[in-house]
Order: sequence, then structure tokens, then C-alpha cells
Amino acid sequence: MKIGLIHVGWLQTNCYLISDDSGRCAVVDPGGDAERILQALKEQGLRCEAILLTHGHDDHTGALEEVRKATGAKVYIGAGDADRLDVPADVVLSGGEKVRAGDLTFDVTAVPGHTPGGLLYICGDVMVAGDTLFRGSIGRTDLPGGDSKTMEDTLCRIRDLPYEDLMVLPGHGETTTLAFERRFNPFFP
Repeated sequence: MKIGLIHVGWLQTNCYLISDDSGRCAVVDPGGDAERILQALKEQGLRCEAILLTHGHDDHTGALEEVRKATGAKVYIGAGDADRLDVPADVVLSGGEKVRAGDLTFDVTAVPGHTPGGLLYICGDVMVAGDTLFRGSIGRTDLPGGDSKTMEDTLCRIRDLPYEDLMVLPGHGETTTLAFERRFNPFFP
């Protein structure tokens, strides 16, 4: 698995290009700058087979339609955020599903709290966390649809995931690990 990172949009959202050895990939959270995302796909010889949304906030979906039209890839979003998109997603997820892009399989986990339809995508030893989990912090719950009690329950489930360690790819900021967050994140119960 190869992971590319592009900072997009006015909030510098982390947009990930996660690819297999054959160049088939998933684009995660195309939050803006569609032309940069499409150029990166072209330069790296990648073929986008899935667009994975961790949640429906505009800073994670701003370039969605342009990337979808240019690649023909299916769009995946959590059920609680499906109504936030201008054009319906191809697949609405509830958690527990598996999404494939090339040889990669992403296990989907529902993580409401930051938004009602937040999702984690776990592939191998990598967790794409969106705005649910950051290095030393968590996503806001004071925005419309956010809920602090639900976020607390979600963090308990993340803490108790049956993995020794995972690399965590957040929606903003630097990469971390689940082991680091379990130990040092002050928001973990």
C-alpha cells in the first residue's frame, strides 16, 4: 500500500491517495483543489476506483463532484451525513461494511460524534480517521450535528479496537498512531 497526501482547500484538509501496487486507488476526502488532486493522480499513474468520505463537512467534500466526474469512481459516505451532499453518494454506509479499491480492502466503522455520519476506514495497519481523531486531540462537537456524549462513546470504541497499533491518518494535521493516542491523548476515556 502506498499513501499520498495533498493538503487541500482553505482549511488545509488532508486528502489521501491510497493505492495498491498496480496503481488502483481510493481518494479520501477531496476537500478542495480538484485540479491538484487530478494532477497528482495523473502524475503518479493512479486510477481512482473509490472516493471515501470520512464525513460530510464541506472542507472534506469541496472537490467531490469534479473528482467524481473526472474519474468515474463511486462515492461512499456515512448514512448520517448522506444528506449533506449536493448530489447523492453512490453508496451509503452504516459501519461494518468492506469497501474495495483495487487490491485494497477498507473495513468501515461508524464513528459518530464530530458528525452523525462519521466513518473510519481501516486498511491493513492504517486507520483513516477524518476529523474524529487527531494527534493529541479530537474533532469538534460544537458544530451542527456534533454531540460530545456520542463522541465519548466513539472514543471508547476506538480505544478498544482489537489492534495492537495502527498508523492514524487524520483529516487535518500530522499523522499519529493509535498506540500514541491511547497513551497520551487527553480526550481518550
